[in-house]
Amino acid sequence: MENKAPAVLVRPITVLVVDDHPLVRSAISHALSSQPEIKLVVTVQNYTEAEEQASQLLPDIIWLDMHITHGDSIAEIRFLNKLSPSSRIIVLADREDEQEAFAAIMMGAQGYRSKQDVDPEEMMAMIHALCRGELVLRPVLLMCLVGRLRSAAMPLWGSESGLGYRALQPSASLNGLAQLTAREREILQLISQGHRDRDIAKGLCISEKTVQKHVQSILSKLGAQNRTEAAYLIRQRAG
Repeated sequence: MENKAPAVLVRPITVLVVDDHPLVRSAISHALSSQPEIKLVVTVQNYTEAEEQASQLLPDIIWLDMHITHGDSIAEIRFLNKLSPSSRIIVLADREDEQEAFAAIMMGAQGYRSKQDVDPEEMMAMIHALCRGELVLRPVLLMCLVGRLRSAAMPLWGSESGLGYRALQPSASLNGLAQLTAREREILQLISQGHRDRDIAKGLCISEKTVQKHVQSILSKLGAQNRTEAAYLIRQRAG
């Protein structure tokens, strides 16, 4: 009797594709729908539709366009995480941007890639990695983000007799929060949410140069080395 190989059980995967370009949506849907592991691919063209589908579908994967017209992608990542906490979100940017990638990951995305670097044959490998709980980032970008985290954490991370490390402790510079003006606290809060200077300037109806001056004042009062460390300090106080 001929021995048959045991069937491989693969959990069916549901994918929500969010992109405002019809051809891109069609191409992604076609590439994924042909895969045996994919149970369902739903495509939408804006963040409003994405929220509706995410709350109803609770997809395994959300394939999110980072630059949809008239949309705040960073805020959307956080909102989608609340609507569907079990979903793995990978954001696709027109071009790779380190600051944008850091903001996306901090807000809860599990992946960030440039559309130009994604090969259709690579898409399922990325989805499998997301399902395994892995981050999907180019190695160079991953090292850049780790470097940012190190620069933020090291001033708050102490050693005991050179034998190891102790848990992060609030720095005395937290007292500097009390010295911030109302506008500076507002800008620091926006920084902690991952917004860039030009976005903050637009939202507050001030110039980008004015935002940068406020940022320098914030760093000085907090004794922080960079924006990431300052954002960490206000999140510690909020926690």
